[in-house]
Amino acid sequence: MIRKIAIFCTIILMVSTTPLSEVLKLPIFIEHYMEYDKGGLIHYVVHHYGGHEKDEDWETDQKLPFMDLSSVLTIVSIAPTIPLTLIPETRDFKFKKPIIKHEENLMDQYLSNIFQPPRLS
Repeated sequence: MIRKIAIFCTIILMVSTTPLSEVLKLPIFIEHYMEYDKGGLIHYVVHHYGGHEKDEDWETDQKLPFMDLSSVLTIVSIAPTIPLTLIPETRDFKFKKPIIKHEENLMDQYLSNIFQPPRLS
């Protein structure tokens, strides 16, 4: 399944990045290969696409697909710049006043107990 997905993605990539005019030149490639008698397909491709010098069939060689590099796919992407500012961490220490119980708020039963809340003097 993964192999089929990989093949499908490769075909989609090739179709989207290859110009149709180069695909239409494939019959010229096959016809010229049939006339070529100096070796196999690998030798043919290396001879025509890897540092080719002028010979008697130079005009036919220039009609082969992907010989003209003028139409190259260029993808330009611009990444947005996000300004980064560091804000120093500030802590506000607010001390709260301690809560002191007033005697008028206390109930009578707490006044008779030994352990009593602090009193204002």
